[in-house]
Amino acid sequence: MSQIMIIDDDLAMDILADSLRFRCHNVERIASATESLKRLEEIASADLIILDIIMAWPEGRPTKGIFSTSTAGMEIMLEIRKQNNTIPIIAYSATQDATVIEAIREYINCYFISKWEDHSFRDLLNQINRALGVKSNPTAPQSFIIHGHDEKVKLELKNFIQNILQFPEPIILHERPNGGRTIIEKLEHYAEMSTIVFVLLTPDDINAIGGETNDQKRQARQNVIFEMGYFLGAFGRDSGRIILLYKPPLDLPSDISGIVYIDISGGIEAAGEKIRKEVAHVTI
Repeated sequence: MSQIMIIDDDLAMDILADSLRFRCHNVERIASATESLKRLEEIASADLIILDIIMAWPEGRPTKGIFSTSTAGMEIMLEIRKQNNTIPIIAYSATQDATVIEAIREYINCYFISKWEDHSFRDLLNQINRALGVKSNPTAPQSFIIHGHDEKVKLELKNFIQNILQFPEPIILHERPNGGRTIIEKLEHYAEMSTIVFVLLTPDDINAIGGETNDQKRQARQNVIFEMGYFLGAFGRDSGRIILLYKPPLDLPSDISGIVYIDISGGIEAAGEKIRKEVAHVTI
């Protein structure tokens, strides 16, 4: 387990912190340059620092040289380097100042990644792994659970994934921090982190045509259908990375008729062997 310090005043960085904790790192976010200067010794003893450059200038500290009020992160970097000259630092920032970026890259074990460029979470994670000297991806797949209102079967599946398959804790969207994002932005963010998706199609809603009522006809929640379609488009139907778990009585979407579902009417454990077989053939 590595100790990672994130120095950034952006609340959205809590999502990155949460993602790294999920990968068994010990992570703390410090939200200001002023607080960082008070904790320099602790910060310099970490294994990795992820540092924003554009932050409010430390209180009561005079500016100097090119490191002005728009580059408080550089002041923090200088002070960290006085404590520890080799600790890896990833400057993850929206600064576009070429002079500052060049200065960052001249430091030993310093890397610059722009927040403006289209870096996926995996790109950032790979850079973090390289900085820590960790080989990327001999880890277990990161799973994502799409679910409706059936809490019992959701918890059964979560338990199966963690305790039987021995995968890390699955992503369940409502359990993750919002970070000031819309729901679709949050879905997109956590989808990038996921390698395998379990879709729980459970009979949550009544399915009726027009003014008719039919209590025997049921369908999955609309969010489940939408998120299933999103992942089918993102991963590809034939990737094998989307495992559909079906609990009757349920009307299934006609658009995807012919796709194989695993019947979980007897419970997740009863369907466990079929689930394990599908997971074993997933190619990430």
